[in-house]
Amino acid sequence: MTASKTVLNFNHVNLLVRKKGISMKAISELRNGERFYSEEPVLVEDNRTGYRYEGTMFNYSKSGMYLETDYAPRPSRIIKIDINALPNFPSPRGYFAEVRWRQPLSGKGSAYSFGMGVKYY
Repeated sequence: MTASKTVLNFNHVNLLVRKKGISMKAISELRNGERFYSEEPVLVEDNRTGYRYEGTMFNYSKSGMYLETDYAPRPSRIIKIDINALPNFPSPRGYFAEVRWRQPLSGKGSAYSFGMGVKYY
């Protein structure tokens, strides 16, 4: 990532993130903790269908993360996210999370089709 911003303990935040030279304005969202920016590969599994797909996690906090994939389950779907470990955040390899929102990324300079926000389950 070329530039990033860490948001500390704000509740309603509009955040401007620069990713690979592309400016993306995030949806106003609720945040309860510090957000860490780290580009890490992930493997996502839809808990209902068992479908597995690759993606990239771009930021995370103690309550959730933002990731991009070519497939995004509908909001409220439970998924499993496999990642080796989150930097600065000791935790297990697999995370269960609820999809809170998803957004198409076509034409926004991403290598993936969808961006989604998830909350750890």
